[in-house]
Amino acid sequence: MSNEFISKVTFWKLSQSRINSGFLFRDILECIDKKMVYIGINTGAIGNSSVTQAEHFVNAKIGDYFYLTHGNEGIYLLGQFTGAANYFNKLANDDHIKFANEGYIERSFHLIKFAKDLKEYTGSKHGWTPNQNSTFFQVPSHEYNLFEQEILKPYFDIDLTHFK
Repeated sequence: MSNEFISKVTFWKLSQSRINSGFLFRDILECIDKKMVYIGINTGAIGNSSVTQAEHFVNAKIGDYFYLTHGNEGIYLLGQFTGAANYFNKLANDDHIKFANEGYIERSFHLIKFAKDLKEYTGSKHGWTPNQNSTFFQVPSHEYNLFEQEILKPYFDIDLTHFK
């Protein structure tokens, strides 16, 4: 890919799951139906980074692309952010999600494509892959070809030329 392409397109991994949180498959479906994705406001940094994953989510540009996963239980969709961050609180009396007033950040998105199969990812491990413990992680531009081979082609039948 050309450097011009790399400077114009950004891809992210977004995992909407919380270990032992009660976030269920139906909750993923509800988010998809509403064309909204979210992250916990207290989602911390990874490694030695001084920037939290929540901050990255807020600062991702409208027009950036992401793929949505639920841990490593499957890749659901490829989307593109269409709106800025909005902060809200989940109510503790919500009938099926028990987040006890923890703050969340949501963003609207445009659906690019649903994954062709809901299957576990078994490829290499990177911060941006579903088999890594990260919530919101940018795919480094120098790994776009690998991202194409491991995520875009097998799950979406799309290659990088789709984004030119």
